[in-house]
Amino acid sequence: MAERGTGAPARAVWRAPVEMNALETLFWRAENHLGMRSNMLGVFVLDRCPDWERFVDRHEWSSRIVPRLRHRALEPPLRLGRPFWVVDRTFDVRNHVRRVRLPEPGTARQLLDLAQAVASTPLPPERPLWEVTLVEGLDDGRGGRAAYLLKLHHSLSDGLGAAQLATVVLDDATTSMDEPALPPAPEARPAVAIALLTGRFARNLFRVVPALLRAAGGIRATRGNPKPGFALPPVDRVTDGLMSFARATLLPPVPASPLLRARSHAVHFDTLEFPVRALRAGGKAGGGTLNDAFVAGLMGGFERYHHRFGLDLPAVPFLIPISVRRRDDLPAGNRLASTRLAMPVSGLSAVERIAESRRRVAAVRTKPVLRALDLLTRPITPLPGPLVRFVFTQMFRGNDLIATNFPGVPGEFRLAGAKVLGVSPFPPLLRGATSIALTTYGDRCHIGITLDTGAFTEPDAFVAALRESFEEILALAPDTAAASTTA
Repeated sequence: MAERGTGAPARAVWRAPVEMNALETLFWRAENHLGMRSNMLGVFVLDRCPDWERFVDRHEWSSRIVPRLRHRALEPPLRLGRPFWVVDRTFDVRNHVRRVRLPEPGTARQLLDLAQAVASTPLPPERPLWEVTLVEGLDDGRGGRAAYLLKLHHSLSDGLGAAQLATVVLDDATTSMDEPALPPAPEARPAVAIALLTGRFARNLFRVVPALLRAAGGIRATRGNPKPGFALPPVDRVTDGLMSFARATLLPPVPASPLLRARSHAVHFDTLEFPVRALRAGGKAGGGTLNDAFVAGLMGGFERYHHRFGLDLPAVPFLIPISVRRRDDLPAGNRLASTRLAMPVSGLSAVERIAESRRRVAAVRTKPVLRALDLLTRPITPLPGPLVRFVFTQMFRGNDLIATNFPGVPGEFRLAGAKVLGVSPFPPLLRGATSIALTTYGDRCHIGITLDTGAFTEPDAFVAALRESFEEILALAPDTAAASTTA
């Protein structure tokens, strides 16, 4: 591929291999466990089909701006410790981009069916863990449109990191149409797993020995001059701390719904779309925020769906991923905490659900909870693979719902000249009955719904129940003129 912007080829830059963090290791090593596939997918609707060569060039450029897009996972011998991210020496951007055409008539439902199949297909483990698909032939009644599917493995990035990555691939609609100069590619040096493992042991030994010497000195000083009043914490305090930790990470807070117990490991995608101002105003009218309105809308949908089958569901076990990403964190990578909680479902009005959502979510956003996932994942990643997968699956056992809300890309964007009209995020199920994500683009909230069709035997009915629940929240706002739409 020709270098752009300069008269000479750019010089390659070498970056040393880095370790996966503990959470990335769990996503990677649990990939082959039944129901734990960790692919995330974003569906971007475009006003037209972009030029293919320009599309490919944009991803070549992006892979040089974000080095992780050229990294593959390398396991150490015997899986001793975490895997390494190393530059793929055989990287070719054309292995990660493809294009397809929808069959006639090219409906939005056909696009979502294609997205389901793309998300369910494993990524080649010997390559960087991403791929994109340009979808031609989309006709949503306005004709001539296209779609862009961005697929990432969860070990490569979390949801917010994926949104940041999207801003690298996309162009701000207010900037020049000129293509940027092609930066240097990361240098792909040979990576030998045993050498990387030996280097890791040497670095750890270099850190551990001084730490042990300092600890030994502290113990001697304490024996010679014991601190007055020193005592172990009471047993009940330790027990309470351990139980809080377990509730935040391992134990389902309430029993799962008897209606949603089955799992088929087949997914169904659907979407909902609402005006940002209307949903935010509905949440404010109930004394909460946009996120509180989002959670309350999900709870109302669960209640309506269970009533359809003559069941009264007191509460739903609910897992919330919480971003701990800092401003200076680069795109890609996982910076997540998570917690479990029980959200009441039955017998509440829309206002009461918003208030309950605000109270309960605020109660779990504490420092100990935000550290719980990290404290759990760090010690288990060096353990044998089957044990790692067992602990990871226990972390997601008994979840009827995984829900996340993250900021979308700000402003308006183009992809290789085509205008982005909307984006819907589809998170992985991770053994849940459903996984639902909300993001914003322009003046719209876009909600991506991933359902297990074994749990939700009537997925269209559940989506309709969600829509009715959100419209009830929209009706709380002083101005209820803006109506919701489905994909």
